Amino acid sequence: MRRLLIVNADDYGQTPGVSAGIRQAHLQGIVTATTVLANRPGALDEVRRAQDEAPNLGLGVHLNLTSGRPCSPPERVPSLVDAEGLFLRPEVHLSEPRRVDRREAEIEWQAQIETFLQSGALLDHLDSHHHIAASRPDLWDLCLDLAREFGCGVRLPVLQEPDPPEALPFFNVDDAMRRLSASGVPHPDAFVDRFYGDQATLENLRSILLSLGPGVTELMTHPGHADHALLAVSIYAREREPELSHLTSSAGRQILEREGIGLATFRQALAARP
Repeated sequence: MRRLLIVNADDYGQTPGVSAGIRQAHLQGIVTATTVLANRPGALDEVRRAQDEAPNLGLGVHLNLTSGRPCSPPERVPSLVDAEGLFLRPEVHLSEPRRVDRREAEIEWQAQIETFLQSGALLDHLDSHHHIAASRPDLWDLCLDLAREFGCGVRLPVLQEPDPPEALPFFNVDDAMRRLSASGVPHPDAFVDRFYGDQATLENLRSILLSLGPGVTELMTHPGHADHALLAVSIYAREREPELSHLTSSAGRQILEREGIGLATFRQALAARP
């Protein structure tokens, strides 16, 4: 079976520096797809810039309940926000796991997808910020319902421990996978999350590429430029620049070519299956 790799960059639209770094990682490196934080100010402009400058970059939606302001009016989604109208932080979701109302999450995620679609871009896939979509069974089912509605693939729920540290733990990986299989939603065969923080080295990237199994694998990445806006809002800021450097290194592409591993977006990879 042929090996296909989706190199997916999270957080497109978070800041101009992150978006520019992701486009660079695609145009000069091996990144094939990215997911958009559609609720961020200026995110729609960044999507249109990607369409102009990087038309082959797969664009998905990074479903978000943990960072920034909602796309919906806060009064429509009161369980999702604090007194200032900002999304609840991951630690609140951990301490109050039933606080978020599923119907309000549906309203907001629909709004995020519809905001993204205003750009005219084709929806490549869905995943979620801090992995919130698979932190509860009802939110995971909602994500799968939206993927069916909009005709796209999703990221696998296979993290055993929260990584990155602010990620939310999955409710139950085996149950989530059963729900995914029953849903019929297309998805990769494998997911790699170990290119992050101290693990985002060129040596580890080589190791990941050389150990890819058959079928479709998604590699999660976070390249970007650490601009002032990012430094003000993210605990993972300067760490994005080494990721960008490694993902644009010629070493990665040389391994892919030598090993016969193809690069693809979600839509390309999942459509190529027999």
